[in-house]
Amino acid sequence: MALDSFPARPLAHDEVAVLAASGRFVDVRPVNAFHFPERDTRLVTALVLVTETGLRAVEYDPTVREWSVVRSESLDGPESMADVPDALLGDVQAELERRVSELEDAGVVSETPADDDEDVEVREATGLGTVLYEQYTDGE
Repeated sequence: MALDSFPARPLAHDEVAVLAASGRFVDVRPVNAFHFPERDTRLVTALVLVTETGLRAVEYDPTVREWSVVRSESLDGPESMADVPDALLGDVQAELERRVSELEDAGVVSETPADDDEDVEVREATGLGTVLYEQYTDGE
């Protein structure tokens, strides 16, 4: 799946909502987000995209400033996220969260979640979060 239509920066939560409403996907679920309470902004760095033929887990890599597919799984005509097997969705979300945790373990971002949203791992924006915000606001 080509992600060349995604910007070379993280997505704002509102942009994810627009993507979900675009009709291009059966469903869109943000997995990782960095919260900037002082700016009332959440930047999303990982998504689960469900199409009529499968699931794509995608993430933003700030070192190369691009989105890439981390995992692809075929599915037979899902109509919503509810049609994705729980075990598969859990594995995919865990993989995306693990990848961000590797950055946390390296000391790049804070290890403390901002809140306990069950669908989106939201982290306080420090370290990597600052880089993400700077990339998001480039050109403003």
